Amino acid sequence: MPRLSAPTDSATAHDETTSLHAQADSSGALPVYDPSTLMELEGVFGHVRLMELLGHLKDEIGQRFLAPVINRTALRNDAHALLSVSGSLGFFELSRRCIEMEQACRLGSDLADPLDAAHAAAKGAIAAIEDLVGRVVEPPPAICVA
Repeated sequence: MPRLSAPTDSATAHDETTSLHAQADSSGALPVYDPSTLMELEGVFGHVRLMELLGHLKDEIGQRFLAPVINRTALRNDAHALLSVSGSLGFFELSRRCIEMEQACRLGSDLADPLDAAHAAAKGAIAAIEDLVGRVVEPPPAICVA
């Protein structure tokens, strides 16, 4: 069964949880997700359930944030719902952008910049989830006893 792994000290080993999605960029933006949160959740729920939860998050992002905007109230409600679930699963940049979107909707502020930032964070989260869920980790070789 695939597992998220803790970082290793080996220069040649590649820790899958520190992919490009998990690293902050030079602008100081938060990474797409927090690997330590995902590892902790995997310990609580198990790998299979965590992958299901990430799949549900991906679906919810698509339904709530990447669909056409109907009105400010619907957008505010969608942002509020996503900020909680994304933050719970370690997708803190998306959660932060959802907070900004919810506030802009509530205050009647211009939505262009917060919506663009939220859409970018949503797309980054979807790409990261697809990467995490789509990984196939080779099981250790079987030991044959003759």
